[in-house]
Amino acid sequence: MYEDIEKHAAAFDNLRKTLASPDGDAGVMAIRKALEATATKIAETRGATEVDRDKLSKLYRGFHAASRVIAHLHERQSMLI
Repeated sequence: MYEDIEKHAAAFDNLRKTLASPDGDAGVMAIRKALEATATKIAETRGATEVDRDKLSKLYRGFHAASRVIAHLHERQSMLI
């Protein structure tokens, strides 16, 4: 389920450097696509119980929120340049 974001672990580990790098646009877009793809996989997962469904829903919303936060940080970084 998390394969897409695992590919970008290094970029996540040093997000500040990723945002500031000359090819930051491509890196940020790749991270955001990975987060959105993971959210989609979570949305397609069926929880067996109400608790499972609630947890999956929280994960889904969290991955979308993370994508928006990264977009916001990228936008702010672009304003500094």
